[in-house]
Amino acid sequence: MLEDSTAEQALHERVVRRQGDWERESHGLVDPPLPSDMLQPWEIWDQDLFNLEMIRVFARSWVWLGDTEDLAKPGDFITGKVGTQPVIVIRQEDGSVKGFLNNCRHRAAGLAFEPAGSCKALACPYHAWTYAIDGKLLSIPDMERMYGPDFPMEEYGLVPIRVKVAFDKLVFVCLSRKTPTFEEWIAPLLPRYEQYKIHTFKRYHRELDEIHPINWKTFVENSNDDYHVRFVHRRLNKVRKQMDTIVRFEGRTTSGYKPHSANFDMSAGRTDLDEQDLKGSYAEFIYPNLTPLPYASQLIMVRVDPIAPDSSRLFSRIYGLTDDLELQNRELDGLAQTNKEDTDMVTQLMGNLRSPFYRVGPPSAWEGRAQHMMKLIRADVATPLDPDEFDGPVDKD
Repeated sequence: MLEDSTAEQALHERVVRRQGDWERESHGLVDPPLPSDMLQPWEIWDQDLFNLEMIRVFARSWVWLGDTEDLAKPGDFITGKVGTQPVIVIRQEDGSVKGFLNNCRHRAAGLAFEPAGSCKALACPYHAWTYAIDGKLLSIPDMERMYGPDFPMEEYGLVPIRVKVAFDKLVFVCLSRKTPTFEEWIAPLLPRYEQYKIHTFKRYHRELDEIHPINWKTFVENSNDDYHVRFVHRRLNKVRKQMDTIVRFEGRTTSGYKPHSANFDMSAGRTDLDEQDLKGSYAEFIYPNLTPLPYASQLIMVRVDPIAPDSSRLFSRIYGLTDDLELQNRELDGLAQTNKEDTDMVTQLMGNLRSPFYRVGPPSAWEGRAQHMMKLIRADVATPLDPDEFDGPVDKD
């Protein structure tokens, strides 16, 4: 672990030095009179910086993976990624759920390839190492001939990770053992989310899943930017009082609240929530890559998955109280339009941010959430993992 930390630190020093050289050499054409914490060009395209983010940001964050609708019985699983690390969560025989890195311990081959499915065991397609659903290594073909009788089978089970089923519905995972509990991670949002009764919401019949030529941080910045909403999403101005936006950020979460117009009612007849929750909605963010949009009768989840410095996957689901497929389709189409408006805008920014001479302007009061997130990302990138980051139990949550 010490060698890994030293290598990561050398990588960070190289990134900082290169960014400084780039900034100094391209200085002068654009001379901003005010400082800015918003994304700069040299933070978008750097592969070394991206690699550090996968370690220092994602490895110690809680990441939303899916939901319990795909985990009904023992052997049911869901897969996904934490940064660029494949992971799997499996329902156990005793009803619990366990999470693992989705890699065979032999040569890194994947073990499950569908977003969701069911299995009795997990067999590597490369050399047929086979694992039980609890992660135990069951068999290696011709083991004695390949490795001899003393091979430590018990030490080559799947690598476990932390799992949290939040609100009896949503599945989150975390690689680090040092990261606070999920409840602490989302503490500023937790009391309100516990009131929504998310476990009663059902997943809509389809999801949105697209890859865009954008850096993951540009979408994070956009998701936390309340300033752009009334211009990029003008069609929503008739149902929201955009000028009454309330911006909040604390810890690893942010929240932008917008009251609804009098003729726009998303309460579905509920009266068990605060008036603010019944007469408005929130655009929120859970670090590092999740945008929840909760309503009294609906929860929208939009996750940005990093693929490369110039490529990201946008994955979205809606959960709600309606079984009406026509209504579900209208709401999914509306979300698809909102996502397109955002990603089209961010894709345009990506092209312009190829210029090393550009310097971004200062954040407005309604970009405070974005500024907060950029500071958190930079702080994590600058902070090495603890030597014992991955030591300790995974079942404390």
